[in-house]
Amino acid sequence: MESKRKRLTLDLDPTFQRRLKAIAALKGVSMRRYCQDAIDRELTKDEANGMGGLLSDRPDHELFAELRQEIFGGQPLPGSSVDLIREAREVRDGEIEGWV
Repeated sequence: MESKRKRLTLDLDPTFQRRLKAIAALKGVSMRRYCQDAIDRELTKDEANGMGGLLSDRPDHELFAELRQEIFGGQPLPGSSVDLIREAREVRDGEIEGWV
């Protein structure tokens, strides 16, 4: 099954847009292709420098299962995950309320 594309909209300053259009034209590519290539280069560089972390095309549940295995070595976690989530939300909500 082919993955669906996502749209990204950028609001560009007119001068920046003209520069982008000119350079893309000089390279013989569309502005879209130029931007995709530039973003891909930056992402690759950032990921190579360790900024990728757990980011992946794999589903989140697989990443979390792998992380749980790495941290807890296959041992079941004590307590209820529902209670842990509820407690984490309460802490987060308290922090947010404190910032307002």
